[in-house]
Amino acid sequence: MEIHHFEDEDENEDEDDREKNFKKHSKTCAAFIDFSASEDLMDFVVHSLAGVGAARLIAPRRKWLPQLSLAGVVGSLLMDGDSWLYLIGPDTYGRYHRLASHSVLGLAVSALVSAGIVRAAGAVRPWRRFGWFVAPNLPKTQSISPAPFSLILLVTAVAAFLHFCFDAITGYGNMEPLWPWSHWDPSLCAVRSFDTFIFSMTLGWHLLIRHLDWPRRREWPLTLAWLLSIVAYVAYRVHAGPKTFW
Repeated sequence: MEIHHFEDEDENEDEDDREKNFKKHSKTCAAFIDFSASEDLMDFVVHSLAGVGAARLIAPRRKWLPQLSLAGVVGSLLMDGDSWLYLIGPDTYGRYHRLASHSVLGLAVSALVSAGIVRAAGAVRPWRRFGWFVAPNLPKTQSISPAPFSLILLVTAVAAFLHFCFDAITGYGNMEPLWPWSHWDPSLCAVRSFDTFIFSMTLGWHLLIRHLDWPRRREWPLTLAWLLSIVAYVAYRVHAGPKTFW
């Protein structure tokens, strides 16, 4: 009797697909390092502004906005803390960038570490002023107080989750939220890492909530419009556009 090991075959196919993906990443990292450096700008700007905007909407008191703005930036950017892997080589970077850091475990660790960094920075008074130019319209005479750690952690967690969502619509891959238990990759491959529409919409949304300084009940519709515009755009790209890489 011939016995078929279907599970082993499926696992081998998954490993083959991952190996092809890794090789493709490594080749692209090596060939387009100059180009990718310019695309990191979009990651930095969009991720940061999304985190800062979320902090503004979450903050229950204006006096906590500067420190929570810092939490939004650190929480969003620390998700890419494994970028140092490129120093080892493009192959290592292509294989492991995002793999652990963009998993559920990585998100939790990133949020906790980010919250710890922001809490420690809050003890230094100048850091409490972070956010004057990126989020809150606060009178300079208004007192600024350190935010509760639980609120800082909430902001860093939301910022990290937004980072994951923005990365999941790109074509780079290595998005395994259930790592190390599963290699399922939800990447939509809808846009490149730098997308003019997403960049423009995110910047416009941020400037509006920053400079209009509306009450929160009026900021939420703006945020919802920003979110729906990006969702609609990505849905269109998934349906009509070719899949992207990087």
